[in-house]
This record gives sequence, C-alpha cells and structure tokens, in this order.
Amino acid sequence: MLSLEESPMRKLPLRWTLIGMVVFFALTRTGWTQSDNSQSGQASGNVGAPDSQDNPPAQSPENPPISGLDQPSLGARFPTRSFLVPGAHVSEALDTNVGQTAGTSAINGVTRALGSLMLQKIGSRHVTALDYVGGVAFYTGVNPNTSQIQQFDAEQKILWRTGALTFRDRFSYLPEGSFGFGAYGESGAYDLGLGGIGYVGGTLGQGLGGLFGLGEFGSLGQAPRIDNLSIADVTQSLSARSSVTAAGGYEIVHFTNNAAGFIDSNQITAQVGYDYQLSRKSQVALVYGFQDFQYPNIPGSSFSTHVVNLMYGYRISGRMDFLVGAGPQFTFIHNSPLFGGSSDRVTVSARAALRYRFPRTLIGIYFDRYDSSGSGYFAGAVSDVVRFSVSRPLTRMWSATADIGYAYSGALQPRLTGPLPSSTTSFQYVYAGAAVHRPLGRHFALFFSYQFNDIWFNGSSCGTGSVCGSAARNVVAAGLDWHPRPIRLD
Repeated sequence: MLSLEESPMRKLPLRWTLIGMVVFFALTRTGWTQSDNSQSGQASGNVGAPDSQDNPPAQSPENPPISGLDQPSLGARFPTRSFLVPGAHVSEALDTNVGQTAGTSAINGVTRALGSLMLQKIGSRHVTALDYVGGVAFYTGVNPNTSQIQQFDAEQKILWRTGALTFRDRFSYLPEGSFGFGAYGESGAYDLGLGGIGYVGGTLGQGLGGLFGLGEFGSLGQAPRIDNLSIADVTQSLSARSSVTAAGGYEIVHFTNNAAGFIDSNQITAQVGYDYQLSRKSQVALVYGFQDFQYPNIPGSSFSTHVVNLMYGYRISGRMDFLVGAGPQFTFIHNSPLFGGSSDRVTVSARAALRYRFPRTLIGIYFDRYDSSGSGYFAGAVSDVVRFSVSRPLTRMWSATADIGYAYSGALQPRLTGPLPSSTTSFQYVYAGAAVHRPLGRHFALFFSYQFNDIWFNGSSCGTGSVCGSAARNVVAAGLDWHPRPIRLD
C-alpha cells in the first residue's frame, strides 16, 4: 500500500495537499446539490443567469482569454449533459530497454491491467468533471516486477454571467515520467501523463501550457514518483472586449523508493493577465508570472522566477487555435554558500502553440521555454520543449495518432547530489510514438502502438561539448479497451 508520508520533510506540504482535496470535494458536493434545471443542450460555458442587465457578457467559451488556462475545443464535442462512463483496459508490450541502461538490448514483457471512471456533472451554475485511471503493471526480468499506475484529474467550475472560478487537481503515481510515455501500452483515450479531462473545456487533458505546463522531462529507468498539481484560477470579463485572469498553483514531485537519489521538488506558481479582443478572432494579452522552487532533500537550495510575456492569439471556432508569446525571464537563485551563494540571470521565456483541424486531420505544434524544476536530475533548469501531434481516421474503422517530442534542459545550479555525476550540466530527451485504433462492436476497441525514446546526458568525461550516456528504448504494444454506453445522470 502506498504511503504518502514516507519522508518527514514532506509532512507539511502533503498535509496541505490533503486539506485541498477535502475542500475540493466539499465544493464538488455543493455543485451536485444545486438545482439542475438547465436544458441538456445548454453549453457549460453559458450556464448561469445574468445578475444585472448592466453587467458585461462573459467572453465566448469558443474564444476564452488567451492568458487563462482554458482552451477552445477543436475536436468532437462531448454531450453537454451529466454522465458516468466506467472502463477497463488491458495491454501487452515488448520493451527493449525497460531500465533505460546504456548499451542494454534485453527484451522484457510488460502487462498492464487498468480500470477507469469518467464523470461529468452539469448544474445550473456548477460543472464538475472527474477522470480516474488506475491499475497495475507487471514486468518480466525487472525487480520489482510489479508497479502501481494511478492518475486522477478533477475539475470544478463555479460559473456566473461575467466569469468563472475553477479548481483543478492532477494527481499521479507513475513508475516512469509523464512526458512522452503515452504509447507504453495505453490507448489514446488514456494517455497517462498527457491524458485526462478535456470534455468540459478544461485543459488538464489537453496539457496545461506555460508556467503550469512544465514539469518532468525525460525519465531514467523505473523511478516511481508522486506528482500532485493543484490550481485555482478565475476569469472575469470587464467589458465585451476586455477581461482579466488570475491563477495560483502548488505542485509536489516526490520520488518513492528513491535509491538513485532523484531530487524532489515543491513549486509555487502564480499568474495574472489582462486580455483585449481586437476582433472576434484575435486577442492580445499582457501576462505576469511568478514561480518559486524548493528542494526538500537539498536544504538551502531554492530559486524564484519572474516572467513577463506579451501574447497574441488567433482563433477560428472549431477549426484553428494559434497562440504566441515571449518576454523577459528574471531568475533569482538564493542558496547556501555550499552552492556558491546567490546569483541572478536574465533570459528569454517564450510560448507558441498551433492547433488546426482539417476536414479529416487534427494537428498540434507546441513550444515552451521556461524555468522548470529540473526533472529530478537538477535543482532547477531552463527547459526548451517542442511537441508535435497528429490524429486522423485511416478508414471507416481504423484511426491513427502520432506524437513526437523533444526537450532540452540546462542546469541552473551546480550538482552536488542526485543520480548523475557532478560534471553533468544538461540532458536531452526525444520520443516518437504512433498508435492505430479500431472499434470492435459497440463497447470494445483494439489498438496497436509503437514508441521510441532516448535520453542523453553531457559531462566533462565525454569531452567538451559532447553528449553521452544514451539509453535508447523501443516499445511495441497491443491492447483492448472496454467502455459501456454512458450512464446518464440527469
């Protein structure tokens, strides 16, 4: 049974996390007790009655503020009604380097058995969404040979005519990292680490971008970790064209059974923005963000970041979502003399995203550059992250998805602890995966997937400017999904 209190230094943050979960479920129950008199075809973004005829209307849910965390949907819309969907998922995979050790070519089998539960509850002024996937993975030739898989996404919206308050939580306990591991035996519907809630307009399932989207990039072997991100954000329209947004979040990353000495991290993030609509399709925004990183198992090591971005967005309802932003990033490193004292630096932060729906194909291109926690390897890093995804039907019965990603992370502080030599100052990680899906009747679906990934670490022992420590990996998987018809709750 997993214990959340494995380290004494974790007690205070985890206690606050548990308190936050209690508050969230209290709000959830409040949402369920509201009168559910809205029509089944009513859009969740328009739920609620006007408080006064003089109040400005809320910004269209088809084009929410670009400084906020919500994104417009380009895919098939989920029914705007309350429902519950259980599911079961089994898969078998062959992995050429399950421990990601340089020079290893042994093939191991991986069997995964997962259960899932998806809920959407719509009230007159409240929207609740829950998405859970959990189960176990069985490995051959690896010690330990079993590992838990747990992921829970939750979203609670409180709506009024001119805005919305949203509570979001993303919890996971995974045997590996969460960047580019969706093809390891999971179907596209449950892309662990990248999948989740996306059916009420939230972004936990689409991947939170910007300051809230960067976390762990790259994974080395079987290193189970707890990752919990809690966010509260609000959007308020000031007029038909202008609006303000604010968001605050707290994230914990804790490596369990940490024999390799990966670096735990706590992160506080806050963001405020002002948006102005130039037209029905285009927006500009000014955003200020703050990050504070703490490392419980490295006393005296911490840093904070201040980010200012000017952003531009262009959206065509149901077809295109384009976003670009850039600005200065001020990093203040406050650590003990053991790490060389305090130091400051100014770099550039940037973000860009393009999602476009063709008649049969949906593509997404994403780029982020911000300070990150260091992925367990460093006590902070500057990370450049690029992703490309595409999905389309192949025939009437078969559909395909593909995902490619690359991340480069350079250390912000000298390495005195962790799983790598002290000479290591950066790492690169790349993955490429594809999957095909076919329904089998009304309740079952079959999928096949392939994924490649590799990670490199630099170091003085490898020569100036060189990259070494490559640990390539190939995974081929086949699986079966089961979903009954959605159970209506209204």
